Amino acid sequence: MKTILYYSSYGLLPIFFFYAGFSGRIEPQRDFVLTEGGWITPNIIRVPFTLTGTLITVRARIDSVEGNFFFDTGASGLLLNYRHFGRQGELSAADGGSVTGKVRVMGSTRIDTFLLDNHLSTGITAELIDLSHIERAKKTDLAGLIGYSVFRDFEVLFDYGTSVLMLVRTDAAGNPIDPVPDWEYKPTGGAALKVSGHIAMVWLGFGSKQGKWFGLDSGAEQNLLSTGSGKRFLKNNFEIRRRVKLRGMGQESIEVLSGVLQNARVDTFALKPMATLLTNLGEINATYETRLDGILGYEFLSQCPVSINYKKRRLTFYRQVRP
Repeated sequence: MKTILYYSSYGLLPIFFFYAGFSGRIEPQRDFVLTEGGWITPNIIRVPFTLTGTLITVRARIDSVEGNFFFDTGASGLLLNYRHFGRQGELSAADGGSVTGKVRVMGSTRIDTFLLDNHLSTGITAELIDLSHIERAKKTDLAGLIGYSVFRDFEVLFDYGTSVLMLVRTDAAGNPIDPVPDWEYKPTGGAALKVSGHIAMVWLGFGSKQGKWFGLDSGAEQNLLSTGSGKRFLKNNFEIRRRVKLRGMGQESIEVLSGVLQNARVDTFALKPMATLLTNLGEINATYETRLDGILGYEFLSQCPVSINYKKRRLTFYRQVRP
């Protein structure tokens, strides 16, 4: 039996979309964290999230319209669903690359206010993309995607265990204005990142000498691994399970191999086996001028609390202290 996975890419990297719906206007939820010392700071924003499948889904407001957004480190900026925010007669402005075809950009629109929990942005430009075929397939609504330009001034900490995103505001050098509270999280290690545009890349080691570069994409339900990884590498580190169909922002679908990536580590941190799809990343790398061997999403980011600091080019692992 074949499984259908929906996969899309805009701005950088492939992302798997499983949408949650939104309807009407709902006041944003405000979660106040009470600590031993009554600690609070405007420079650390906690954003509660739910999972749509395994994708981070948050509530955000565009001007007077509130809806569900995917929090997506694989997107370059704020991307809105054309069906909800587009205007009649707008034409395509550009095409982006995708494993399964071109991503049609329908135009752009000016946003007066964008509110994500306590983070307010004003006077920003968002691009409009057509998500209608994915909405029909998943029978749900999606307002858009929250990409890199929205959180570029923050270190982003992912904690799937408590369903919270922690946005830690940083200075120009990437130093947190207020550090991650040590009564809540203790760092356990990390690794250097390479950053190209909005693409953060980490080196994964396999065995004593082998290693590959992977892009970090919170919009990927499963990891991706390049078909050009080499027969010996695949034999030693990738266990094939089945074939699946991959459909994306492009209207096309392709058949790929699904399996488990094993033996991976980041520095001295050994990773659990991760569900991974084997596919051709040539178009992605050509479009965005990268040399990625793969993409890491939910399967990687959910293994423990982990943060991405784009300015300092640093990935940090944590353990949770607070009970």
